[in-house]
Amino acid sequence: GLDDEYWLPKLSEILGVKSREALKHLQYEDYLKLECKVRYPWEKNALQKLLELKDNKATFEELQKKRLEVTKQRQEAAKLILKELKEMHNSRSHSRDAMRQKEEALWQAMEIPREYWAPPEQSVVGVLDSIQKQLERQGATGTTVSDTEVLRRASGGLALQGVYRTSSLADVLAKRDQLIRVPDRFQLAGPEQGSLLERKEFSSSAAEAAFTKSMEQLGFSISVSAKAGFWGFNVETGVDYRSSSQSEDTRQSRSEQSYICTTKYQYIPLASCYFQKHQLCLSEAALRELQDLEHLLSITQEADKPDVLKSRCASFFRRFGSHVNQGPLHFGGIFWWKASAEGFRAEQREEMKRQASEALEGYVGASYSGFGVSAGVNVDVSRSSSRASVQGRDQLYVTNTGGPSGTDCLPQWKLGLVTNNATWCVIDRGFQLIPVWDIILFNHSGDFKSVYQVSSSLRAGYEALTNHSVGTMFGEELVSAVEEAREFVECVKGWEVAVDEKKLLTLIDFKQNLKEKTKNHSVWINVCLSDKALQEFLVNTMLFCKQSPPENTTYIKSLLRCLLDPHVYSVKDFSRSSEIMQWIFHNEHTLPKTPNISELEDLTETLLQMKEHIQEVTYALETSASAIHDAKIKATLMASLAVYSLLQFLQERAQKDIELLVLLVTTSTGYQVESSTFQCLLGYPEINFMINEMQMGNKEYLSLKEQDVYRAQAFLLLTGLTVTPESKVMSPEQKNERLVFMEDQMNNLWCAEIKTLLKKHSACKDWEKLESDLQSFISGHLEDTCDDLKKRRIIEDMEDTFQRTEPSSLSGSKPDGSKSEANPAIANQEFLHLLKRLGLESHYPRKMGTEDFHIIYETSLHDSQPSKDNELPFYFLQKLLTVDYRVRYLTCKDESN
Repeated sequence: GLDDEYWLPKLSEILGVKSREALKHLQYEDYLKLECKVRYPWEKNALQKLLELKDNKATFEELQKKRLEVTKQRQEAAKLILKELKEMHNSRSHSRDAMRQKEEALWQAMEIPREYWAPPEQSVVGVLDSIQKQLERQGATGTTVSDTEVLRRASGGLALQGVYRTSSLADVLAKRDQLIRVPDRFQLAGPEQGSLLERKEFSSSAAEAAFTKSMEQLGFSISVSAKAGFWGFNVETGVDYRSSSQSEDTRQSRSEQSYICTTKYQYIPLASCYFQKHQLCLSEAALRELQDLEHLLSITQEADKPDVLKSRCASFFRRFGSHVNQGPLHFGGIFWWKASAEGFRAEQREEMKRQASEALEGYVGASYSGFGVSAGVNVDVSRSSSRASVQGRDQLYVTNTGGPSGTDCLPQWKLGLVTNNATWCVIDRGFQLIPVWDIILFNHSGDFKSVYQVSSSLRAGYEALTNHSVGTMFGEELVSAVEEAREFVECVKGWEVAVDEKKLLTLIDFKQNLKEKTKNHSVWINVCLSDKALQEFLVNTMLFCKQSPPENTTYIKSLLRCLLDPHVYSVKDFSRSSEIMQWIFHNEHTLPKTPNISELEDLTETLLQMKEHIQEVTYALETSASAIHDAKIKATLMASLAVYSLLQFLQERAQKDIELLVLLVTTSTGYQVESSTFQCLLGYPEINFMINEMQMGNKEYLSLKEQDVYRAQAFLLLTGLTVTPESKVMSPEQKNERLVFMEDQMNNLWCAEIKTLLKKHSACKDWEKLESDLQSFISGHLEDTCDDLKKRRIIEDMEDTFQRTEPSSLSGSKPDGSKSEANPAIANQEFLHLLKRLGLESHYPRKMGTEDFHIIYETSLHDSQPSKDNELPFYFLQKLLTVDYRVRYLTCKDESN
């Protein structure tokens, strides 16, 4: 379904694809480059399906079967090509080019990356027997376990364990006891990420070990992109690792260290899941611990409660953690190749680095193929040990996370990973966290005497132990906020002068907390930004970046911009504010403006800048998949802050309608109102979708609002029931959730016409009919949708028809038959003729009396139909008095005719 006139040139220009056959060799990194050219949300799914990266329609079980089938097909193809290659070699009648083509087909069938193919001057004919043995070893079949067993077993149940979120990396990486239960009706889904081949360099064994540990405990997203600051700390600060593409500038200061390590890893996600908030319930052990805490606090003296609470909370957090990873969690495996060297002199560093890199490349190629033809050095990979030595100083070794143990051959290891999900590990835990105290409020209200007291106690204990502010549950007085701000700036005086993203993120969190408490930025401006210690810290941060620019200077600028713009212009005494603002806005890279957004146009402009930033990183020379991933995380963070800021301004201005429009578009793209963050990474298509929907939606809404309020509100409702970035249609359950959300958000602010329509559809949800009625509303055709409105308009028409003006003398005259003739100019002549024909001129317009009732009553004694015109009115009135539905069919029959 893709437009070939648009996409064929893109495939050719960006990836050099000239034929259909070439498509099967494209990888996930190639797809990321195409993703930036997506025009509509459905094209993203179509491209993934075209490249066989994802099948949204298939169930997870079907996806597993398809993987096994593809693997078997590749094995059979490789065996057939190998047989043909042997025959060609034995016959010696084929040209070198023909042999080369067959060799390349063999490498493709064995999924060996092009960079590890043997060069043209080499041939595989000398190791055909080795390849044969390699393919025979891959013939083993595996077993599968249930989805819940995968969740329990993978990495020792890591997905069910908590994280103790503090400023200490050791706390975050420590292993914990099980914090949550396996969710009811748990099911795995297909992976949201693709397979990646990444490279890293380390300057110390401690840095290498810390990175590996963070990958095992936190996973891919946080480990490679922790500087985005989603969790309020910087893993890189404690890990001390660099990517291979990093600048050499900072390396000279560490040249005296006689250690270097280069690692490559194949990251292979095979399944994923995301824990919804309502699915999270505490484990039995964690629940008992908190129930004991509640009981202990109830019998403790008030003076002793703070110490008891702090002690017991510390014990609970150390054992279970303070937060749960919501995901998206990914399961699969990571295959690591590492080359290290140590014990060399400083002047030998570059040479040792070169040797280690060459050795690693040869080792990777040998591991891919199972034979040493592509190795650039003499490495014996057939030995059982996973370590080898080069020139007596370099160490080469293979490790793995998940998959079958004890194998140095990637194809064999990958086959075991795909065929046996019992070998899977948790390789990514995502970046969405939810605290334990929120889980208690949401899902454990019946397990405590006072769920609010236990929740607030845990919050207080966590803040006391970590100095992390988690916000307040209830609004506080301005005096309290000022006092808190003064205490905070006192702490700033003790901060060291260095570029510290964690401290900048702490400042942003504190600024947002003040805003929530006071509903404005006055305390932040008059207390915090006016303080000399904080001003000095911000200026020194700028100076430090100028003197020794770190890799993430652009991100430091965006954080400072969030803190200062536009508030700094309201500070009376900030001598170097002009200098720091000039430095912040002098940016070579396109990154979003301040996330302090007050208008919808500002939000769309910010999203446009983020879209351009992702595109710029994607098409940068020699960019890596992790760099693109990192750009997406930064964009997601800035989008979260920008959306949150705009929603705050809209709430202050009571613009419920625009606020609802923003929420409808952002929540359909994964934005969570409770956490004020997006639950999944935003890429080019998602950001592009939000920009288009907000711009077109806002334009259409304002246009309709100028014409009539009910038309604009109908547009909001219809948008909520239909907007989705996916190509599939929303289910009835999702539509019902959306409708409830919209009604709660508008808080009874619907106009009368919309209220009537919603009431009409409240009993029975016919979504097609409701959407059709809303479309009629938008078109301005009220009468096509609302029965009550139809009735009202009929009554109005009748009133207009029968409307008359009585003469002023009418009240003083006697009621007789001449009244209807007294004012013939104001009466409808045809109507008067009908009255006379029916014998009702004496009763009109006078009110009926008791004598008229008796006349009607007498007619009710006769069980017959009227036979004359003048009998008809009395039968009609009698039926009307008894509320007889047959009155609508009452007719006059002349028996003689």
